[in-house]
Amino acid sequence: MGHTPEAEAVDICRDLIRIDTSNYGDDSGPGERKAAEYVAASLAEVGIESEIFESESGRSSLVARWGNQDSAKPGLLIHGHLDVVPAQEADWKVAPFAAEVIDGYLFGRGAVDMKEMVALEIGVVRLLAADARVVGLDPATDPIPGLRRDVLFTCTADEEAGGVHGAKWIAENRPDWLQAAGALNECGGV
Repeated sequence: MGHTPEAEAVDICRDLIRIDTSNYGDDSGPGERKAAEYVAASLAEVGIESEIFESESGRSSLVARWGNQDSAKPGLLIHGHLDVVPAQEADWKVAPFAAEVIDGYLFGRGAVDMKEMVALEIGVVRLLAADARVVGLDPATDPIPGLRRDVLFTCTADEEAGGVHGAKWIAENRPDWLQAAGALNECGGV
């Protein structure tokens, strides 16, 4: 990973773009499992455990919750999705999953929707965990310095084709993973 938070976020985004998570709206795509495993490993490096679940084989989403687990206050939900719209290489000036940086810009499928936001979210989580460690706290269980709520981090499958295998599955089967005082995602704050 990079040395500055900015460089680290770019590195994370490039890694995520290189994982093809094209969603064709059926079961023919590669799914999100490899991307979910990458996110889980990025969080585990800083002491944040997560859970990967599959609503259907290969259709993987991830959830992590940390902070003051006994808090009576609803947490803050940070949400992103791992799938991307399919890309035809012939339509691109650069390979869509190469994650090339050209003239200071990152090119690749997901650089705008939504692997860049997931990379930024991972970067924020990693910074919060580092801040906790500096003051002698365990980022997985202790309250997060400066925050009065738990943080929930959820990356879902299948957003590009309706969310049936991601957000909808969570809402119907694990609504506790979405219960929060507010949420931040690609549309801003809700």
